[in-house]
Amino acid sequence: MKLFKSAVMLTAGLAMGFLAGCSDDDGIDNRDRDYGYVQFRLYKEASYDSSRTDEPQADAFRTAGTRAVKPQLDYLAEASKVQVTLTCGEQTIIQTLTLSAADKESAEYGMRSDKLKLLTGEYEIARFTLFDSNDEELYNGNAADTRLTVVSGGLTTHDLTVNVLPRGSVRFTLTKDMSGFNPPARTRSDIPRQYIFEEIGKFDVTVKNTETNNLVTFEQLPVTFSIHFDDEENAETPPGYQTSTCACDSLLSLPAGNYVVLRYLTYDSDGILLETNNSPVESPFTVEDNRTTEADVAVTLYEADEYMKDHYALYAIWKALHGEEWSYQGENYPIGSNWDFNKDPDLWSYQPGVEVHTNGRVAKIDLSGFGFYGDMPKEIGQLTELVELYLGTHNDVTQGFEDPTLDPNQSIAERTRNRLENHKKYLHLLHPAQQMSWPCAFALREHNIHIRATELYDQGYTEDEIFEAATGRQRDIRPLDTSHGKLCNGLKSLPAEIGNLKKLEYLYIANSAIESLPDYEGEGKEGMQGLESCTDFEVYNCPKMEKFPIAITKMPRLVAANLSNNRQWQAQDLHDGLKALAEGPSKEYIQLLYLVNNSLEELPAEFRNMKRLSMLDLTQNRLRVLHPLGSEVALVQLFLDNNRLEEIPTDENGIFCNIADMTDLSASYNKLRKFPNIFKEAKSAIANIDLSYNQIANFTEEETAAFHGVFVETLTLTGNTGITKFPKWLADSESQVAYIILRGCGITEIPEGSFKGKYSNQFVSLDLTYNRLSKLPDEFNALQLPNLYGLDISQNAFSKFPTGPLTCKGLTILGIRGQRDADGERCLREWPTGLYNHVGLRGFYIGSNDLRKIDDTISTAIWTLDISDNPNITFDASGVCSAWQSGAYVLIYDKTQNIVNCDAMLE
Repeated sequence: MKLFKSAVMLTAGLAMGFLAGCSDDDGIDNRDRDYGYVQFRLYKEASYDSSRTDEPQADAFRTAGTRAVKPQLDYLAEASKVQVTLTCGEQTIIQTLTLSAADKESAEYGMRSDKLKLLTGEYEIARFTLFDSNDEELYNGNAADTRLTVVSGGLTTHDLTVNVLPRGSVRFTLTKDMSGFNPPARTRSDIPRQYIFEEIGKFDVTVKNTETNNLVTFEQLPVTFSIHFDDEENAETPPGYQTSTCACDSLLSLPAGNYVVLRYLTYDSDGILLETNNSPVESPFTVEDNRTTEADVAVTLYEADEYMKDHYALYAIWKALHGEEWSYQGENYPIGSNWDFNKDPDLWSYQPGVEVHTNGRVAKIDLSGFGFYGDMPKEIGQLTELVELYLGTHNDVTQGFEDPTLDPNQSIAERTRNRLENHKKYLHLLHPAQQMSWPCAFALREHNIHIRATELYDQGYTEDEIFEAATGRQRDIRPLDTSHGKLCNGLKSLPAEIGNLKKLEYLYIANSAIESLPDYEGEGKEGMQGLESCTDFEVYNCPKMEKFPIAITKMPRLVAANLSNNRQWQAQDLHDGLKALAEGPSKEYIQLLYLVNNSLEELPAEFRNMKRLSMLDLTQNRLRVLHPLGSEVALVQLFLDNNRLEEIPTDENGIFCNIADMTDLSASYNKLRKFPNIFKEAKSAIANIDLSYNQIANFTEEETAAFHGVFVETLTLTGNTGITKFPKWLADSESQVAYIILRGCGITEIPEGSFKGKYSNQFVSLDLTYNRLSKLPDEFNALQLPNLYGLDISQNAFSKFPTGPLTCKGLTILGIRGQRDADGERCLREWPTGLYNHVGLRGFYIGSNDLRKIDDTISTAIWTLDISDNPNITFDASGVCSAWQSGAYVLIYDKTQNIVNCDAMLE
């Protein structure tokens, strides 16, 4: 029956009164006192609660004498309209009203009709009919209690109940079933691969109604993993016990009844099937009408899975290394942190310093800073997916900088890919270069040039912080970590089972009490030689390891090794061990080798076998003898500082090593007597050559004739007191140098021709401080030095101001501070008249001399002027006072000096 065809039957006497405004969606008009309103509320019979009504006549109803088109609706939301038949005396009223609810789900909890306007009085409900959205009859019902009173100006609500299939909501949570633990130990045998609980991103579940045996399957339900405390009262778990679940936020509809879980399928977040379990632990739950039920799906865990074995191995390691006493000291985790095993076993890898692969297998263990001690147990051999193991590192005692080779923000793949670059940065930080004087560094900064010899200024250090003022010697800005014997852990030994870790790439042992490293003991106990993937290895500061660990020479794939700070190894023992390393299986792979602060006296000649060696740090040993490495060893960085070397030898072809790609050679604080003649094969400029504080002397004519020259950006010869003349051999050999530091050499002369070489025009900065120069050669001019930016001849013996440098238009900063004669008296009194005419000069440092009255124009273009420590000076500041006050001019002076015409400077 279509509603638009249905008759609205009204008695003639009541027709006009009832129909007038029978519905008012805009609310109740209280001015019309002869009328009232009624609104019908529909509820499901199965969950109807009479207490929900506030109307006295709306008692609990039941459907009586149903003449149903459908005996039972599937959902209350199927109804779109309700037709109510009312009687009042002998009159009959039939009215159709629209039903509404917020949405389909909300409709199951009740629907409301439009308001119906009626004359006040008593009514009886004869029956009601429900229609769908297409005006088709769905359901007929009669009310048992039919009384209905319409109150003048009021609203009466009346409940109707409908026979609707009882239905509730269920929210599933994946929990863990560990009933098979301790023993029997089972494992999965019918799934593509083992997986961890956290890996589940979606699941399917099939449930059975135990009363009807009907099956319902829900598919691709997303879940969210969380770790939380065990909220259930469980005598088997101690306080604070942690567990985890995968919760599904979806509310799912099910007919009321009792259910059990029959089957589940789990998937990862990408929808790839992980497991199909057709016989899980039955998890019963009950669904009630219009109620939400929390139901569990128990996912079976298996103790014999490899990742679970890894977790038990972690516990064994913690126990063996006295984990109860651990207390973390460091920056990566809260102070006092320890491992916690008061949680489900599958969560045992959630520990500070532990990382896992996506399949739950342990990938990384870092015990640095926990204060562990004892013997590593054999269970370490279970961790066959372990990639990184840190049992202390050279970084345990802070060095004042972040080590890029151990950058936690880089994945192991990134660190492996960037290994050479990271170690280059590390060596750069480990070995601060000899710095230029501030005027030379200032000149380069003005041209936006930043090199290693200026970087400490870039980091905020001042000249006074970098150098000792009396000697010009550079202070120990960043000392090497050489705390030999200072232990940070008490590791005693490693088992031979460590050789099972075939995928281990990084193994660091540092600041440890370990006495030896395990050698081969048989299958399954292969010791160090079993570490076939180990590329990065460290044995650092292990003072109880009295002998060189010969087992490491059998490691097959070492690329980077740090064997530093082990001075207890005797020189011959260390030599023999390194010889074995250079003859062992890793000789084809080693690229980086740190041997800092040991007792090495002779570098084995067999190092020429390491044809991939590119970075070698031999700082702070007792080296007396080097052997040529030959043309097949192409070193990029070589550090030989603080040894006892008298020469860097060459082979019969005049080659020490292949220097085609060399960037850094540092051999300061040795006993070199000659400038090494090893650079003839250079294809491009070496960035830095530092031969400071040796015994290098002036070249003889024979040595000059034989010298092949050098192609370098920064050449540092500081502190070689045997160099009494500027090295003219640079020009004679057609060497190419951009920046030269000759501080504190005792130079008294710059021979003619020193700046007439083919490449002399490439000089950019000259630091000649702390020498005994009293004049510059005539050739020191713009013609020979057109690109000179910075010149510092401070702490010399000039009594006449050298005007030649002022012809260099590119000169940006000039320093001539602290001139003293042979008796230590101030000897420079001249001010360079006309200095203001120089178009490029931006800084002039002439402090600590004996300037008197300055009768010259002071240019604000030279915006930094140092006249400090000139006790007899008279300086007219009128020309720069305004710029100084505005911050556009820097004057370095003493308030005790006679500064005139700018009183503000003396305030």
